Amino acid sequence: MEYFVRPMERQDLAPCALIETSAGDPWSLAQLTEEWESQQAGGAARLFVAQRPGQPVAGLAAWQLAAGEASLYTLTVSPAARRTGAASALLAHSLDQLRGEGAETAYLEVRASNAAAIALYEKAGFVADGRRPRFYQHPTEDAVLMHRAL
Repeated sequence: MEYFVRPMERQDLAPCALIETSAGDPWSLAQLTEEWESQQAGGAARLFVAQRPGQPVAGLAAWQLAAGEASLYTLTVSPAARRTGAASALLAHSLDQLRGEGAETAYLEVRASNAAAIALYEKAGFVADGRRPRFYQHPTEDAVLMHRAL
């Protein structure tokens, strides 16, 4: 069964905050709510969720879209849904949506040790183009900077 991806709705906020607790640098419910409210008000935030019919939300992606540039802030999948295609569906659909809204380039940063995420992004056409030393905390780690044209 495939995932469908849709814009995040208010009732998705608490389940998404719970999913985020499995991330290395999780977003809080307050952060997700602030971004969701920004999106609702016409701001730069773009939030998506992946879900299978009749199942709970499996993952989320949060982007910022401004001046033709889309920046990925978080893409997190629940531990139970990892390696099931949820992240790929989130990434592909959100990139399509952002392209449709005028994004020309997508950017992200990822923990240097997160080989699974780096492989996902490379498969989606992202290329590494730099590092930010000691960007992440808990534990301290470099960020790999990646981008791709849309």
